Amino acid sequence: MEIGREQKINMYRSMIRIRKFEDKLEQIYRDGKLNGHSHTCHGGEAVAVGAIEALSEKDIIFSNHRGHGHYLARGTSPKNIMAECYGKVTGTNQGRSGSMYLVDTKRGMPVASGIVGGNICLAAGSALASQIKKDDIVTLSIFGDGATNIGFFHEALNMASVWNLPIIFLCENNQYAEATHRKQHQKVEKISDRAIAYAMSGITVDGTDVIKVYETVKQVVKKARCGGGPTLVECATYRLRGHSAGDLAVYRPKGEEKEWSKMYDPVKKYKTKLFKENILSLEEAEKIEQEIQKEIEEAIKFAVESEEPLAKTVGKFVYQEEFNG
Repeated sequence: MEIGREQKINMYRSMIRIRKFEDKLEQIYRDGKLNGHSHTCHGGEAVAVGAIEALSEKDIIFSNHRGHGHYLARGTSPKNIMAECYGKVTGTNQGRSGSMYLVDTKRGMPVASGIVGGNICLAAGSALASQIKKDDIVTLSIFGDGATNIGFFHEALNMASVWNLPIIFLCENNQYAEATHRKQHQKVEKISDRAIAYAMSGITVDGTDVIKVYETVKQVVKKARCGGGPTLVECATYRLRGHSAGDLAVYRPKGEEKEWSKMYDPVKKYKTKLFKENILSLEEAEKIEQEIQKEIEEAIKFAVESEEPLAKTVGKFVYQEEFNG
């Protein structure tokens, strides 16, 4: 499963795009320029890029409330995501949802769920549809560690196992369910061990290593596509920010975030790896970062200058539009 130089650099570019987008979004939110909530994915870049890079263009992804990185990794325009965060008509949902419920059906991303564990049963339904239609599509369901205590998780994994569905359940274990450390709400050492209860394969992988995530997900996607059934993949990482942009994470032990950032920041870690392998030079890395920074600034300008939804359209998309066919 050889990964070429260009693909490795593109994965780095994607991780930088996510990090810089989230840095800017966090700043804008704290400056009081955005309404609602904003859950950034600092620390989850390797999970988003590695897992989604392992899929085919036709595969389906169900994201969660911390999903900006998933959409950016899939290729959704930063302009449209930023516009949605600003509540503008050029946003992914035409300004009607904010950042928690992004949609990009053209890229196989039906909806991000703001409900903890809310996408897992929907994803199982998607996989069942693929099995019935025999369309060779694999569904990826992404959720956090806290969601593995929710009923949706157990119901979906049970039925996916019974029906041998083509689905990957991917848990982004960032150590905290909002303000609660995982050790305070789960006894198991590895979340992937919960797969045993459903006679399902369970794998834990270093979620700060984009290549390991990619290789692992690539393998289980191939298995699912060939009729091998579902897999629970746990990507162990660390949330480098609070639960949301307004959360300063004072509940965490002093120095914990700094230590994790120093040792396991997925962006820094991958950059160092590319340097050591002579795949990326300092000059190339700086050029990529400058290009992405410009891209994010253009996304903000696009969002700010876009139109607000008209008040008279407030009821649009709430109910099924009349069918005239």
